[in-house]
Amino acid sequence: MIFVSDVHYQLEYLNSLPQNKGPIVVLGDLINWIDYRDGQGIAMDVFGKDNVKKLINLRKEHKFDERKTLWKELYKADPEQIAKKMQSAIHKQYEDVFNVLKKYEVWFIPGNVDDVDIMNSYLSSSVKNVDGLVVEYENKKIGFAGGGVPTPINARGEIDEETFSKKLYNLKDSNIICTHAPPLIPELVTDVVTNKIEQGWKSLKDFIESNQPEYSLFGDVHQPQASHWKISSTICINVGYFRATNQYLELSSIYI
Repeated sequence: MIFVSDVHYQLEYLNSLPQNKGPIVVLGDLINWIDYRDGQGIAMDVFGKDNVKKLINLRKEHKFDERKTLWKELYKADPEQIAKKMQSAIHKQYEDVFNVLKKYEVWFIPGNVDDVDIMNSYLSSSVKNVDGLVVEYENKKIGFAGGGVPTPINARGEIDEETFSKKLYNLKDSNIICTHAPPLIPELVTDVVTNKIEQGWKSLKDFIESNQPEYSLFGDVHQPQASHWKISSTICINVGYFRATNQYLELSSIYI
């Protein structure tokens, strides 16, 4: 079994994943809105490089109200046409990603940028949405709770803390807990590139302290201050920013 997160439309790396190591577990964020390193993504395709550069700088400066205002201004020119372009680009990216993933056995949960309805349209005998489930694999119970933490950006894949906490409640017997976002630990949620304390789940931190699964696996924070942490006896691991690093985590590597 292999864990990846934050694919963000990295088709080349997806194509290079090994096919002989069991299921590919994707911990959310399949499409790419904005790559904060170079601006590439759907937003640049629709609004252009200069506007995306402004959006990136406003986020780095933590000016979320100004960022939201700019988004609204960008839509003003022709809201209906822009919305169509956005939706077309989203569907195209999902189609391309799942065309690659269908050659693997895939388990996925949604991330903060994901559209669950579109993702579910690609379900098959080999591609499964495991959000909210506990799946037993090689004598380990692996629990899955997808969704993004609420933020001022209000991305389509965000859910409230209460909804997320209810998911976690049903996963308390898990040896491994898999989420998109990390537990709310400063070192795990601080991104050294966006210059921002990113989102994390308080309820996940509480869940780990109470239930002490062996591992907590997640992604979401692309360039974290710390990628490994320990809460009580639980080892917390950010499995990596797949779009940038082609990094994945093998289940066998943590049980050597």
